[in-house]
Amino acid sequence: MRKWCWALVGGMLLLSGCVRVAPDPCRGAAPPLATFRVSAEGGELPLLVTLDATDSVPGAGCIVEYLWEFGDGTLGSGAVVHHKFDRDPEGPEEQEFRVVLTVIQELITDQGPCRLTGQAVRILRYGISRPLNVVRWEVKPTYHGSLIEGLVRNESADLRLTHGQVVARFYREPGHVLVGQAQRELWDIRPGEERLFMIATYLWPWEFDWVELRTEAFTAH
Repeated sequence: MRKWCWALVGGMLLLSGCVRVAPDPCRGAAPPLATFRVSAEGGELPLLVTLDATDSVPGAGCIVEYLWEFGDGTLGSGAVVHHKFDRDPEGPEEQEFRVVLTVIQELITDQGPCRLTGQAVRILRYGISRPLNVVRWEVKPTYHGSLIEGLVRNESADLRLTHGQVVARFYREPGHVLVGQAQRELWDIRPGEERLFMIATYLWPWEFDWVELRTEAFTAH
C-alpha cells in the first residue's frame, strides 16, 4: 500500500512538471480609454439624448464594440446612440440616470488574440431646466390639432429673463422620427415669477407618440 502511494505521488509530480501555463496574450498591452459626450446635458423629461463615444481611444489595437447601460433598465450598442430618457410616473420631477459605457478593444499578438475593456460612467440629471424651468405641462386635443398647456418658472433668484421660449418637438416611434415642432415666445419674466404658456400644433394626437420640451432664455443683470 505504501509503495502504491509513493508511485501515485511520483506520477503526479512527473505530470505536473510537463504542464505549461499558456502566456497571457494581453500581457503588457494597455487597455482602452473610454469617454463620451452628451447632448443635451439637461432638459425636461421625456428627452431624446445623443451619446457620442467616438473620442474613446484604444490603448493598442482597435476598439471593436461600444456597449451602453442607460441607467433606466435598457441597453444599447454603437459608437453614437440616440436614447429617450423618460420620467418614472411615480418618481420625482428630477431624476438621475447612471450611464455606463464599456468599450472593447481587440489586438492580435504573438500569443494569440487579446481583448481588453475600459469603462466610463456619468450621472445624468434630467427633469429641470435652468433658469427657465417647465413646472408642469399637458397635451390636449383641439378641433384643429393639439394644444400644449403648461407653466414655466424663472428659477433664478436675481436674474430677470428678458426673452425666453419653450420649444415642443413631436416624435413618432419606432426610430424617434421628428414629425413636427412648435414654440412659444415669452418676455420679461422676473426672478421667481411663474408664467402660463400655450403651444398649438396642427398635428393630431394620433400623429405623434411623445413630446419633448426644451427651453431657452436670455437674462439681464
